[in-house]
Amino acid sequence: MDTDWAAQIARHDHVVVLALLSKGLRIHEARELAHDAWARLFEQWKAGRLGRLELPGLAIRQALFLASDYRRQQRRPNVQWDDAPEVSDPHAQPDARLESRQLLQQTALAAAGLSPRAQRVFTTVMQNPGTAQAELADRLGLSLQRLRQSLCEVRARLKAAIE
Repeated sequence: MDTDWAAQIARHDHVVVLALLSKGLRIHEARELAHDAWARLFEQWKAGRLGRLELPGLAIRQALFLASDYRRQQRRPNVQWDDAPEVSDPHAQPDARLESRQLLQQTALAAAGLSPRAQRVFTTVMQNPGTAQAELADRLGLSLQRLRQSLCEVRARLKAAIE
């Protein structure tokens, strides 16, 4: 089975995103989940696990499955960025403490602007120091490459906020 994936995605992605939007997802969530759905379909196709490729129906079903899983994860208690403990040296000068607090607020704002997946990846990595990235990716249901891409997104966003 020979498939031009770029053409199929270009042709059907809009419909997949609309299906997700109709379920109440925000646009960035819908695009991210649609991207994940296409990635999973491609991996399944590459592994020879797809007998027939019925698009866009198959992509919509995959995306809706990912959306339901995403909603389930959103209902779980999660670490809030505002819950971070105050990290400042009580012996530091007041202006240094103020600068440190402002830096922490900028970082928290930048982190809050991350995609939900990037936030999940970041909190999981930070809560599990020393754990192999491959194991964390498996726990989160992501490929190792996707986990690393999300970490790069986090680092870039936080670095930009700090600078």
